[in-house]
Amino acid sequence: MKKLLLQFSILVATLTTSSAVFSQERWFKIELSIFTNENSTDRIEEEWQAERMELTYPGQLRRLNKLSDLLLADNLQLSALDNFASTTDEDLLAPEEIQAQIRAESIAAVGPLPATQNSGFKIFDFQREDFLQLPTAESDFQQTNRTLERSADHRLLFHGLWRQAVLQPDDSIPIYIEGGLAYGDQHELQGSLTIRFNDNEDRVVIDTNLWLTEFSFVENTNNDWQLPIIPTAVRSDPTLSSDLRYYPIQIYQMEQSREMRSTEFHYLDHPALGIVILVEPFEIPEAPLPTPGF
Repeated sequence: MKKLLLQFSILVATLTTSSAVFSQERWFKIELSIFTNENSTDRIEEEWQAERMELTYPGQLRRLNKLSDLLLADNLQLSALDNFASTTDEDLLAPEEIQAQIRAESIAAVGPLPATQNSGFKIFDFQREDFLQLPTAESDFQQTNRTLERSADHRLLFHGLWRQAVLQPDDSIPIYIEGGLAYGDQHELQGSLTIRFNDNEDRVVIDTNLWLTEFSFVENTNNDWQLPIIPTAVRSDPTLSSDLRYYPIQIYQMEQSREMRSTEFHYLDHPALGIVILVEPFEIPEAPLPTPGF
């Protein structure tokens, strides 16, 4: 009996310790927008040299999850269009009939992505999921983004809004960033950023390693600009194939770290890029109780 009580006490102590460790995990809501500085004078104030620039992606890189990742609507619509493209002249339908059949086929077949060895079917929990791109309704940057989009001096390249546990540097997970126009597999804006604590855990820190690339159809032989290969774990499937080849002719790298106070807007400046970011503490709500009968 005493042995049983001792085992029970150890189990309770273990569960209590695990619960305490979990409860000490501090979550934050992160929102940021990355935009260009279109003033060419500012960009040329700093000397940018290809041989002095080493662009790399960190290990354990990940993307932000998106709700659209679960849906096959685009692929289904392309499949439906392929089916109609194979019809003969005698079978041609009116445009409104084609659209109606495409919609019907997409609605009938749409569903979750099939299970894979890496991850099974998943339903996102917008209140408790980390690294999940949140809906626009949750955003505090709607007016800021509209202002950037209307400005002749800036272009909005990327907007992110998600929640995550903020950890020490060795445990933090870098996030893959891409935005702006696509040039083959590459984008104007690429790189990574990491949200972490400082050593004292009294400030949240953003580490950026981003680059803005100018592309051309003509290779610049004067400077050997090189872009790193996108890691397989974050590479997107190309939506359109093209025989065109694009060459990077100028790259502007933004490598900065900034300590931030939570609930305050912060601005990171750069000759070619700018970032506005807001970090707010977030309390994970308790999971709802299961509905009786399910």
